Amino acid sequence: MIRGIYIAASGLLAESARQDVIANNLANATTTGFKRSESVASPFQEMLLKSQGMPGTADVGPLTMGAQVEGISMIDSQGALRFTGNTLDMALVGDGHFTVDTPAGRRYTRDGSFGLDTAGRLVTKDGNAVLGDNGRPITLDRGELKVGIDGSITQGGVVRGRLMLTALDPASIQQMSQNLLTGTPKGAPTAEVRQNHLESSTVNVVTEMVDLIRVMRSFESNQKAVQSHDEALQASISKVGAVG
Repeated sequence: MIRGIYIAASGLLAESARQDVIANNLANATTTGFKRSESVASPFQEMLLKSQGMPGTADVGPLTMGAQVEGISMIDSQGALRFTGNTLDMALVGDGHFTVDTPAGRRYTRDGSFGLDTAGRLVTKDGNAVLGDNGRPITLDRGELKVGIDGSITQGGVVRGRLMLTALDPASIQQMSQNLLTGTPKGAPTAEVRQNHLESSTVNVVTEMVDLIRVMRSFESNQKAVQSHDEALQASISKVGAVG
């Protein structure tokens, strides 16, 4: 019975982790360039139960030991493009990320809602410098500019810089705060830049709400299983050993 409580409790932990992931997805349903995540769960290794009776008796069968959370994976799919008309808004189509310089080091993002700081540097909404392909911040003047699909930024007929686009190993990507990512660069980016556009979040609110309902029902089922095993264990202690 105690084993049954442990198995049901592992299900509670797995569904709780899944609920946290869904809640984070919903909270970022309107965040530019956000990629939804999924909680990846798998069963623990099974145990084979054998009969302790006569030799040659068939095995009882396998016993599943519950579920475990293997990790949280980001689904790196393409988000829909939204036209904004803002000269400094940029979206990526394909595999690649903008590269930015932060106090914690180099980070990556798909959020191309950029602006200019007081020094004329191209920066993110949080003030992090957007890096060019030379590894240095891109500096621009106030006024009109044109961004090519290769990330080159032209102003006054002169190329002022080219965006550093970085492809990341999907297995190494981790989501950080402020819509930033960490990861290991791998391969050549294939992304093209679209000026005057932003990439929408890949979160589908309806789908996430359906998944949330499923998680709640599964959580309740595991909760009832724990309660049933607890009541059975209590009865075995108070009644089975009682003197008639």
